[in-house]
Amino acid sequence: MRTLPSKRMSLLTEREAQLVLSSAPRNLAELTPRELRGRILRTRRLMEKYQDAAQRQRREALRKTVPSRSRRAEGNINTVQKAEYFALTLERFEKRLALLERKAQVRARAASSPAPRRAKRVAAGGRKPARRTRAAGRTAKAAVSRKRTSRQKRGGALKQERFASLKRQAQASGRGRRTQARRDSRR
Repeated sequence: MRTLPSKRMSLLTEREAQLVLSSAPRNLAELTPRELRGRILRTRRLMEKYQDAAQRQRREALRKTVPSRSRRAEGNINTVQKAEYFALTLERFEKRLALLERKAQVRARAASSPAPRRAKRVAAGGRKPARRTRAAGRTAKAAVSRKRTSRQKRGGALKQERFASLKRQAQASGRGRRTQARRDSRR
């Protein structure tokens, strides 16, 4: 039986509820690996606390142990639910941390090994093949611009070229400029 979020949160203290809510997908994306490790420790500690309490309450309810308080525990449903919430929260945190660690390993491997170079295809006669452009469905040769030296091209921003987000951004803005130039040339 699923409980309503309000019922679920009423079982938790304010700090516990904040911890559970921080495991929501949109909140997980903002956490660093260090923050995730800290939350994993807190969540595991709380999960074990409530599992132990549920087990103690169960034994008291079955009259297998002497009650630890003046009244005997009658049930442990809420305690079991809290332990389950923290188990699910712990699972979400650990999955996210594993994903971030895998990404870091891939980045480290990519940085340590040189990137494979693609061989350029050369047409017969030692010339490059004609580039195709979308000019009313026929083949046209695109103007080949002179190659600039690496210094002129980079302008000292060598490190920025390694960021994938900047590469995507440059590619997208370049595509927009090319499309606009094509439209302007048809007028």
